[in-house]
Amino acid sequence: MRPNRYCPIVVLAFVLAACGHGNAPADDAASPQAEAQSGSAPAPAKAAAADPSSVAQARMTRPLQVSDLDAYAKGMQKEIELRQASSDKAAKAKADHDQEAEVAALADLTSAEVDNAGARAAGLDAARYDFIKHAVDKVLSAVSMSSAMAKMEGGAQMQQKLGDPYAGLNADVAAALKSREAELGKLREDNMAILVNAQNL
Repeated sequence: MRPNRYCPIVVLAFVLAACGHGNAPADDAASPQAEAQSGSAPAPAKAAAADPSSVAQARMTRPLQVSDLDAYAKGMQKEIELRQASSDKAAKAKADHDQEAEVAALADLTSAEVDNAGARAAGLDAARYDFIKHAVDKVLSAVSMSSAMAKMEGGAQMQQKLGDPYAGLNADVAAALKSREAELGKLREDNMAILVNAQNL
């Protein structure tokens, strides 16, 4: 008897390629005697290049911009498209009693490639896209929780403890996010729904 549901197992393999460098030929480096004979001054040292990791970190943690909301929408639309396709494949495989194909399709739902495709659709590098997703999702999650509390007895006090979901955001970004709250919130919910429903296949 085969199980009704499968938990996707995603194995991410990172292949590191090492690039070796040979020793420079002896005649490539000027000897002290040659420099003295030529009388030429040493070439000025080049300015140190910016540390790539520092540049990436600065880009990743740059506060949300209004334009980032469009990137979030484009990325999430792509993620939903890919996840829905994988979910449909899983459902078909289950109907065909193809367990191997079903498990593979379910694993694709949480594949790193989905996030990478979302980043490409948003026109961003993976780190920045991930930062934007978490920042926007955090606000939308707080908004959703606040709305749920409003319907509960004593919800006003709970909302007060939760605080303003938009606190800490730039005023322009907060205004733009509020105006697109329903649109972006639906994208977030649709994306999550595909993952939840896949567990019930």
